[in-house]
Amino acid sequence: MINIGTLLKQTSRNSWGIARQMILDPRKCDVVKVGRDPRTNDYVLDSRVTKNMISRNHARFKYDEGKWFIIDNNSTNGVYLNSERIPKQEPQTLSSGDIIIFGVNMSSSEFVYKYEVESLASKDEIERIRAEKEKLVQEEVERIRKEKEKEKEQQIAGLKRKFQHEDTEYKKRLKKLETERCQERLAEQRRYQKAQEEITRIREEAKAKEEQIAKEKRIVEEKQRKATEEKEKELSEKLQKSLEELNKKREQERQQQDAILRIREEEALKLKKEIEALNSKVKDGTKAKQELEKMRQHLDESMEEELECCICCSMFMKACTLPCSHSFCEDCITEYLNRRDECPHCRKKVSLPIIPSVTLNNMVERVIQSRSIEEQEKRKQALEQRNNKGQMQAAHFEKLRKTIETAKKNGHRFFNIKNNWSKTEKGTFKEGMTSLKYPKARKLYASTVSLSEDGVAKMNQKHLTQAIKNLGLKNMKGDSIIEQRRKLMLFVLYGTTALLA
Repeated sequence: MINIGTLLKQTSRNSWGIARQMILDPRKCDVVKVGRDPRTNDYVLDSRVTKNMISRNHARFKYDEGKWFIIDNNSTNGVYLNSERIPKQEPQTLSSGDIIIFGVNMSSSEFVYKYEVESLASKDEIERIRAEKEKLVQEEVERIRKEKEKEKEQQIAGLKRKFQHEDTEYKKRLKKLETERCQERLAEQRRYQKAQEEITRIREEAKAKEEQIAKEKRIVEEKQRKATEEKEKELSEKLQKSLEELNKKREQERQQQDAILRIREEEALKLKKEIEALNSKVKDGTKAKQELEKMRQHLDESMEEELECCICCSMFMKACTLPCSHSFCEDCITEYLNRRDECPHCRKKVSLPIIPSVTLNNMVERVIQSRSIEEQEKRKQALEQRNNKGQMQAAHFEKLRKTIETAKKNGHRFFNIKNNWSKTEKGTFKEGMTSLKYPKARKLYASTVSLSEDGVAKMNQKHLTQAIKNLGLKNMKGDSIIEQRRKLMLFVLYGTTALLA
């Protein structure tokens, strides 16, 4: 059953720009838009009495599962269904006789409509009506035939009574009437047979047309299914290939980093062995002691240069390594990536993940242990400051996590990054992200709008473009889909301002 909705204006007041009647026909369009802007709406509502009473894109009607729904498009003055204002962006089912008010609900409202429904018969109902009509035709034909037969019989009986004394003439007329009767019966039979043939022909044509439509529908569905499968397969292969190349590249970079660290450790071990050999040979002697001290200083200087962060110019604190094999302090690179999306050393574009380096941290600790007590104390104080900062960030993260869990339990509805956000929604999300500087907290907050690592990896081009638009990032039409995903996740974790439009 197909429902065609009609909105009839209820108020007698005829202001400029008010549609007297709105037709909701799902055979033409399953979404009907209503608002002040004539360029984007199917029905235009405007008033000379109250300016801007109706928003540009005030509301829309949507047809789904045999019913019409009304949805408020975040309008200023709202939409009222039976005197109750409906929630924004939440579909409301329409029933015959419902009263709909666009704009402010008051006694002198200009935009009051009554919803009426006209139902069209389905295919089964059409077939039933056709069968009933055929049955009525057959019954009418049979009734007419019986009436004519009865009329002829009455005429024959009358003639028999009238011409009993004229036997010869009576027999002739009787024979004539019987002949006419037989001819009429034959003609009636021919007409009945012709009607039956016409009914059969109509049924066969209808059946053939239905079969043809079903066949064409199956062909179209099969083509669409094959095209969808081929596209999904192609995208899956491309994604798998990209992931394999990325993993291979990361593995190579990790191996290069390990090789560099092994070479440094071997050099340090070699220098230590030389020092130990020299120390074993020389017990006393100023010259040997001076040479030994120079070698130690050279070792410390070379080790310090390799273990120094080029951002803060101090030895690593919680060292971490980028995929390009360059290492930095965790806090230093986090603060740097908030401004730019490239390595501070080689200027290559930063890709994820950023890996903590346990080996570098251990080497730094061994070097610090050989320093003076004063330098060790300074190092300890600096580490305590960073640890206190980390504890504060962890406490903030835990508070945020509990807040999100409470909101989910209370049925709070979060935004979805794949939808087109309004200006208010963009501002709300931006305010929340700006207040978070810790990557782990930003990642948790972003996951509430389906902006996680797995979610970004599975996004197609359409969803990526929408996410970039919602976050207010620079246009990335010239970038590959992998590059767009990299920039998107870098902004989520570090808030890189260089990526903003």
